[in-house]
Amino acid sequence: MTVPRPRMDPGRIGSSTADLPERYLLVVRHLDAGPPAEAGPRYLFARWPDWPHPAMLSLSPPHPDEGLTAAVASLLRARLGVTLEGEPRLSDTRTPARMRHPRIGLEGLGWLRAVAASASGEPQPDGLLEGAAILAADEALVALPSEVERIVFRSGMESGAEPTM
Repeated sequence: MTVPRPRMDPGRIGSSTADLPERYLLVVRHLDAGPPAEAGPRYLFARWPDWPHPAMLSLSPPHPDEGLTAAVASLLRARLGVTLEGEPRLSDTRTPARMRHPRIGLEGLGWLRAVAASASGEPQPDGLLEGAAILAADEALVALPSEVERIVFRSGMESGAEPTM
């Protein structure tokens, strides 16, 4: 009797999950938004000219020599003109998503992971962005267009709830 083998996902790019591409999505708590205490934290999103929804900025996992803190600080400063406050926190939860492999170019399965960060300063988006949106958590969950983005956003909120010292 032959035992059926598990079927590989046809969208798999590599032979193991270690080969799958990964992107970090930034869940940025804006410290200068100034909401009333009962409203809770507010989060910073990018607005692209050709996309009606707010978007989380993303980056590839940084090179070990650069480090997560430097990579996140550089991205926030360059794209939104805000300053990273404290250490960013990488979520333990990885969410599967379809994405293009950065080296091969084929589309397949990859991972999204939230990076919780806090930032201060008045947002001054770069020339490629239309603007920035500052939203409460419940507003963001309604505005994000896909369930995958909402899952990653919730993961980032949980990661950012208790800063590690």
